Amino acid sequence: MKKPTIRDVARLSGVGIATVSRVLNGGSVKLSTKKRVIWAIKNLGYEPNTSARTLAGGKTRRVLLFMPEVRTEFHWRVMKAFDDALDSQNYEMVIYPMFSGKRLERLYNDNSLLRDSDGAVTFTMNMDFLLKSRIDFGRNLVLFESQSDDYDCVYLDNVLGGRLAAEILIENGAKEFFTVTFDERNSLLATENFDKRQVGFSKALEKSGYRLKKENTVYSSFFFETAHERIVEILSECDRPGIFALADNFALEILQTASAMKKVPGVDFFLIGYDNQSWTERAGLTTINQPMEDMGKKAAELIVQKIENPVSYLQPVKFLPEVVRRKTA
Repeated sequence: MKKPTIRDVARLSGVGIATVSRVLNGGSVKLSTKKRVIWAIKNLGYEPNTSARTLAGGKTRRVLLFMPEVRTEFHWRVMKAFDDALDSQNYEMVIYPMFSGKRLERLYNDNSLLRDSDGAVTFTMNMDFLLKSRIDFGRNLVLFESQSDDYDCVYLDNVLGGRLAAEILIENGAKEFFTVTFDERNSLLATENFDKRQVGFSKALEKSGYRLKKENTVYSSFFFETAHERIVEILSECDRPGIFALADNFALEILQTASAMKKVPGVDFFLIGYDNQSWTERAGLTTINQPMEDMGKKAAELIVQKIENPVSYLQPVKFLPEVVRRKTA
């Protein structure tokens, strides 16, 4: 059976081929006309050839999202806000999961995904490593959670976030300080965000006459199996320590460990997390808020702007973290 063509859609909907093309590319079309064209497309089962549209100078209205492993609620919330914002502009998100160097090599050998997309956004990845891969990402590229002088980007001031965490723990009267952080072994996923939080925290302590000892940095995985015994030691041996968990996931494990030991947060120890995930309010966790939805929405706005109204100047957008005070500190 012969596949329906754009001419068939135009004939059934009673409009010209140019009008059908404008509907497919999100152009300005009267609503009643647009409804007739969409009805014809569905009725015929017409599937537009995105490669042909791209070669003809049209838009695929697709944005490629390079996504690392989805480890936490942070990733899901940002991704949903990003997708919702694209959808409101009649664009769709296409996810390319970047789990390993093999995926990067595959993209280098076959860049059809990039050719069939109008733009790309990289999500929480090591951009130095990624950009050295010799992949041509094109002009329409936005970096998310990466600060750059060469690309439009959306990022959080993580140094400030670390400083705020230190100031709260000092306020609560802690005298010995600890951080629980993540040691990323995958070079592709190793960003500077955790390091910057640690730097801000250490500098704020030093400014107040304290010091973060090297051995007081606890390295964990997101499943916490490598840090449990060390946290038990800290809660057992230290008098009202101040603990900065550089992600809320680590803070949750600390709270569960403390509960099993009959240690009371905000009394026996002080704890602050980072992200402000949805469960933190119920747990009473003091944390550093990342405006996840606003950041995801802004990344979508930037990539759509680059696609539709290219500008010569770069747009780095910095968001500021905020303290959410609860009972743990």
